[in-house]
Amino acid sequence: MKLKKVLALVLSAALVVSAFAGCGGNSSKTSTESIAASESSAESTESTASGDSTPAASGDATATFTPKTVDAAKTISLNAGMEPTGLNTLTSTYSIEFALFKHMYENLVTLDDDDNTAPGAAESWDYDEDTLTYTFHLRKDGVWTNGDPVTAKDFEFAWSQALNPDVASDYAYFLYFIKNAEKYFNGEVTWDEVGVKVVDDYTLEVTLEQPTPYALFLFSFGTLAPINQRFYEAVGADLYSTEAQYFCTNGPFALTEWSHNDKIVMQKNDAWHGAADVEVEEIDWKIITDANAALSSFLAGDLDMVGLGTGELIKQATAAGATIQSYTDGSAFYIYFNNNDQYLSNVNLRRALFNAIDAGDWMFGNAEYIWIKNAIDAQKEIDTVWQNDNEPMTSFTAPGVSAADGTSFAGKVGELYAPSRDQEKAKEYLATALSELGCTVDDLSAHLSIDCGDSPTSIAEASFYQEQWRQVLGIEVAVNSMITKQGSQNRKTGNYVMSITGWGPDYNDPNTFLDMWVTDGGNNQTGFSNERYDELIDLAAKETDLEKRESYFIECEQIIADQLPIGPSYWRAPSYACSDKIKGGMHRSTFQDINAVYVKLS
Repeated sequence: MKLKKVLALVLSAALVVSAFAGCGGNSSKTSTESIAASESSAESTESTASGDSTPAASGDATATFTPKTVDAAKTISLNAGMEPTGLNTLTSTYSIEFALFKHMYENLVTLDDDDNTAPGAAESWDYDEDTLTYTFHLRKDGVWTNGDPVTAKDFEFAWSQALNPDVASDYAYFLYFIKNAEKYFNGEVTWDEVGVKVVDDYTLEVTLEQPTPYALFLFSFGTLAPINQRFYEAVGADLYSTEAQYFCTNGPFALTEWSHNDKIVMQKNDAWHGAADVEVEEIDWKIITDANAALSSFLAGDLDMVGLGTGELIKQATAAGATIQSYTDGSAFYIYFNNNDQYLSNVNLRRALFNAIDAGDWMFGNAEYIWIKNAIDAQKEIDTVWQNDNEPMTSFTAPGVSAADGTSFAGKVGELYAPSRDQEKAKEYLATALSELGCTVDDLSAHLSIDCGDSPTSIAEASFYQEQWRQVLGIEVAVNSMITKQGSQNRKTGNYVMSITGWGPDYNDPNTFLDMWVTDGGNNQTGFSNERYDELIDLAAKETDLEKRESYFIECEQIIADQLPIGPSYWRAPSYACSDKIKGGMHRSTFQDINAVYVKLS
């Protein structure tokens, strides 16, 4: 998921073996039409195969959650860190957006405190290894904030929309593990041929395309959250989930206010089946993009949790008496290279730019960020600049993702990117690139630019790269800072040269990182295309021999290291601090960025 990330799910080795033996700027062109009756059972409100039936939906489809007066002692304030690019489960891609979804929606499957799958909207399920079919048994007390019951049809409708090309969901491919889902997306089959069947209001059958070890975890992913079709069609696809009055949700919290670029407010949903175990009555998500401003807000008592992205912030928080915590969020940060760019289409130029980022004798002067490089390697940079537990990337897939035997997959891949790079080699790559492109360094300087966020940290990072390229290669690269939404839109449309971004895992399998770079993939906005790479991802999807499957993924890593569609930088291990109001801290993990549902209050 972009960092973005978007959330991920733990996969135990035992589950892998069992399953194999038997897991941006967004388009508004969403279709508001129902699936034709001949292709879907979504229009029916009557039970079709059992004695249980759900009461037919009645009343105002667009009824919304009614806000209540809340005791300030039961309110917590958190920092979202950015204005969401959108909060539509069909089209969102950023990690904070998916963290918000975890509070508002309940999927068929959820994650427990150990990141293992647990019952959600489905109270139980069965899996038939012969037919590759999951049968989900929905709980009968699920209810939407407009009063409608939660049924199996809500999931079918949501997934049909995610697979609707007009919706333009970046994560449509996440549903390709379902039988014929990809063919439906490509217009090759009708909906009734897709492996999603509403047996009755409380029973949903899902047939897989092939054995998928992480399938159960995907059912907890935000794109697979349910959608109330009646509400969706009543408000219209263009308005759905754009303002507080256009949300209809089924989870532990309901969105009651969205003041854009300021805050998002959620209140406890007393109608949710698990409400008795939720202590927090309201979550105020502040939108503070500047890390220093966020820390000041925390120290003033206006935030109950704050991220501490740099050593300087950690020092300030520590000096103020805060207890510092950290965790591995599984995120990889890197530079997007536009592989369709007239110059960056040349692999030797990408190699030159990547290998130049290592040394130099310079200082980036800033009151908050003093970056000093004296022929130091990537680890020294982390020790000097970030002063936290970030790690230099040695492969693309982050260490938190497991190999088939339960160890870290990154460990199996080995060191593909040396923390200390050969800058003389970078100059050789540049000379080759100039010859192949028939251009000069001045031509490159007039053209190359790098997009970054508008926070001081983002600008400082881009300026660091800018100085490295100036000193090592003699290339002047322009820095373009912008709001996150604009950077996302630029990557989506290909309107960029280079761009700093990141990715967090959506489930615990190497595929969550590696299938990003398939040709024309939903999240491949580099323009990179490699026939062998595409073949390897396809082979891995069908392979049941775990060691052979892993070998395909390792070869994918080697292709990335050789062709460099991106410039890998570091794996993130964020530090943060909580106020005394949050008893025992906040649940944060590789696969749950922020989960405040069961926060205990002091």
